Amino acid sequence: MPIPQWRDELGGHLRLGTPDKEERAVALKLAGALWLTAALTTSTGMLIPGAPTQHWRLLLVLAAGQAAWGVACFLIPFNLANALTFHTPALLALPMIAVMAAASGGPRSVAIYDLFFIVSYCAYFFSAREAIMYAALCGCVQALPLLYDARAVSEGMLVQLYIAAPSYLVLAFVMGRARSRLVQLRYAADELSRVDPLTGLPNRRAFTERMESHIGGERRSDVTGLMLVDLDDFKEANTLWGHPGGDRVLCETAAALRSAARSEDMVARLGGDEFAVVAQGLDVAGMRRLAERALDAVRTAGARLDEELPGVRITASIGWALYPETAASVEELIAAADLSLRGVKGSGKDSVLSPADWQSAPARA
Repeated sequence: MPIPQWRDELGGHLRLGTPDKEERAVALKLAGALWLTAALTTSTGMLIPGAPTQHWRLLLVLAAGQAAWGVACFLIPFNLANALTFHTPALLALPMIAVMAAASGGPRSVAIYDLFFIVSYCAYFFSAREAIMYAALCGCVQALPLLYDARAVSEGMLVQLYIAAPSYLVLAFVMGRARSRLVQLRYAADELSRVDPLTGLPNRRAFTERMESHIGGERRSDVTGLMLVDLDDFKEANTLWGHPGGDRVLCETAAALRSAARSEDMVARLGGDEFAVVAQGLDVAGMRRLAERALDAVRTAGARLDEELPGVRITASIGWALYPETAASVEELIAAADLSLRGVKGSGKDSVLSPADWQSAPARA
């Protein structure tokens, strides 16, 4: 399964990646914890014996800024966070660490260890390309004492860089690969949670999401048709041939409905012997033709199964409704289609009915 690319809320590619929706809250809280930890160590580290204190005022100012942003990370609503929310502080942390290192010993400063926080955070939450970029920038920050401290080489700065630079890159690569694998597994699990394991059709969860996205959701202006399909006398298959026979009937029914539907329609199994077809862009005549095709496809599948499962006669009852013509919400559309389905069940089965049929039927004396 391909790894999804980071996108913004409108689906367009971002120049800078952001954590996906499921992880933005975690990313903000972790960023807040890291910044508050940095503020604590920066402000109290000067109390440790042997720590440089000649620039303590500057270090306290930096600690105050770290603490302020750490608190902000806990207060920002995760749904309002965008690329700048995550990348701006990450980029600003680099010169901040450079200043802290210069103010606390240059090549001997322990402030450079904060760079590993940046690499680890970016490698997990950002794209691999961006993680490598941040790793390279961290290496540059660690090398800055070579520009302003004449003792940097004699104090082992080159040896530090020789070890640190590849360490940053390897850390970014390993965490990035682990992150990619986790994304793949999560998306695979998410997809499986929307699939019926027996028939391979979308399940009730996927059906509900599709309905909500087209009715009252982002595409609420769509004309949406809903067809509910219920097998007639399905219990006979289980009674005569057990669960394997019932499963065979369900799989053949799923294949029949897929063959009758258009490629853009959703055919879903709601549970048991209940199926649904969601179709966009069809008028009353189009929905009626789709329902008749589905009815004929199930009959044909039943005829094929008669040789394999003697004594089992498979037909279907179908009720359908159309939004916004006969319903104004998801609930009303499902209720209208279900009422039509019950009408078929009560009038002989193996047929199709819709609210349009009721409206056009002549009144009885």
